[in-house]
Amino acid sequence: MHCNEPETWYVIQNKEDQHCTLASRLNQFYQSDSSERIIHIPEQLGQGFWQLNRIHPSMELVHSDATFHRATSLSSVERDNSIKLSFCMGESLSWSIDGMPGEYEVNTLECAAFGSQHTSSTCEFALHQHFKGFTIKLDQTTLSETIQHLPIQHLTKAIRGSSGGFYNQKMSTGMIRMVNEMIQCPYTGELKQLYLNGKALELLAVYLSECIMDRSVSDNHQGLSRTDRTSLNKAKYIVDTNLAHPPTLEELCRQVCLNEFKLKKGFKQLFGLPVHAYVIEQRLQAAYYLLESKQMNITTAAATVGYNKTSHFSAHFKRKYGKTPSAYFNHSPS
Repeated sequence: MHCNEPETWYVIQNKEDQHCTLASRLNQFYQSDSSERIIHIPEQLGQGFWQLNRIHPSMELVHSDATFHRATSLSSVERDNSIKLSFCMGESLSWSIDGMPGEYEVNTLECAAFGSQHTSSTCEFALHQHFKGFTIKLDQTTLSETIQHLPIQHLTKAIRGSSGGFYNQKMSTGMIRMVNEMIQCPYTGELKQLYLNGKALELLAVYLSECIMDRSVSDNHQGLSRTDRTSLNKAKYIVDTNLAHPPTLEELCRQVCLNEFKLKKGFKQLFGLPVHAYVIEQRLQAAYYLLESKQMNITTAAATVGYNKTSHFSAHFKRKYGKTPSAYFNHSPS
């Protein structure tokens, strides 16, 4: 395998098993010239697959869905000049990068943007964890005219300015819906390519709008010092990680060292919603994913995201999506 092979995303190796069948299959998978390909995990290692669709010369889509019967570590060397957007639809995934301290992680319903540099990394697949991801790869050397009109330069700037070259953001409900629609594509052949192309461009536009352009504008809001923005981002993180039981406004102020006026005004200014409305929005997005992926029934999903009464959850859901959750998903409440 040589560095001048442009079609190769990664060179993959299992350092504990030089004859690893999965590593061999993945290398063949990424080197293949076919526009659509799939490999399955060897039964002795686990179950699941990697599937790739090259929808045109500048864009490839990879869907992976895997559960391992034993802990597995795969190392990869990335050599091409491309940008990747990886959407985590399953359990959290962590990895380390040679020469960089600590570990990197993308959590459930987060998107990681990375690329445009040569890296060597190792990913740990834990026993029985369900890894499910969807990646869009953009080849910067052959960007089509359509994609060139998107503000890709803002994405590369965000990646360069992020820690370790990985720019992680939370997925919105719209992104979750679009990724699921591509995973569950109902078409085959040329119609499938057309459908995936349109959906991928739609997802790119939404991602750039919500995670790159809006954030760039927010960061330039006047009246917020760098210290204030740091405290407000910390407040958002605390809320995001405690959706079911968020702290009171008073407690949140104490934790981030802001007075109530600065917290309420700054949070809305930076993130577009008051704290309470933001909590409701994030709860509804989390519940939408749980119901869309059929992981839970309505009652359990409502309780998981912090609603003590299913009726309150249903009212909020209908206000946002136009239908009650039972009508939207055709689910039984319990």
